[in-house]
Amino acid sequence: MLPSSLPLILWATLAGTALHAQIFHDLSSGALTEDWSNTSAIATTDDWSGVASIRGYRGDALTGSVGTDPQLIVGVGTELLDVNANGTNPSGSSTGGVTEFAALADPVVAFQGSATADAPNLVFFLNTLGVSNISVSYDLRDLDGSVDNSIQPVALQYRVGAEGSFINVPAGFVADASAGPDLAVLVTPVSVMLPAAVNNQAQVYVRVITANALGNDEWIGVDNLKIETLAVVPEPHEWAAVAGAGLMVFAVWRRR
Repeated sequence: MLPSSLPLILWATLAGTALHAQIFHDLSSGALTEDWSNTSAIATTDDWSGVASIRGYRGDALTGSVGTDPQLIVGVGTELLDVNANGTNPSGSSTGGVTEFAALADPVVAFQGSATADAPNLVFFLNTLGVSNISVSYDLRDLDGSVDNSIQPVALQYRVGAEGSFINVPAGFVADASAGPDLAVLVTPVSVMLPAAVNNQAQVYVRVITANALGNDEWIGVDNLKIETLAVVPEPHEWAAVAGAGLMVFAVWRRR
């Protein structure tokens, strides 16, 4: 029973806030990884509470056209949380949006567009304070072995802070992550460095997004995610500069 002291509309607001609550993963403490092998993490449809720092969205009203390049979709839309839990067969599922295919030998969370799910996407929430040189890698898996066939582009984007448009990472764009029809074997690895703008920020949003394609959309899994900060290895000429500076310091010390 709802306490009578709070209006019903306020309880609805609080419920929505809890649904969207997330933790910004602290990259200074280690990488954010996800391979979806823990199929109990998503036990209930549209409930992401068991998956820290990752959310899936249906992407309603992000574009009014079919076949839109997802690189051109930089808005947020309705932010409707979405995941169909415990999916079994991608080749037999025509529902658009985000789905966990837990029954596969290699479980995965995937998305496909539809007339309702204009631009389904996954968002990763990061705290990059104190770190730089941030790498994002994942595999895009074509899961749809049915007669469905489309050109299924997938874009990588980021945003710093809780408001504003997303910004594309051109090196992370995949023009077509699908093969077919009747094929579900293609795996497209993506591995890119994010721009320096995401360094040392309290809130960074990284988004992998597709869009409702021409033809029958195909399920594309986003698997083996790893977001980490990488050590920078100096170039040979930089090593030479460091060594030269060290020799100069040593020479000055010896002359004293």
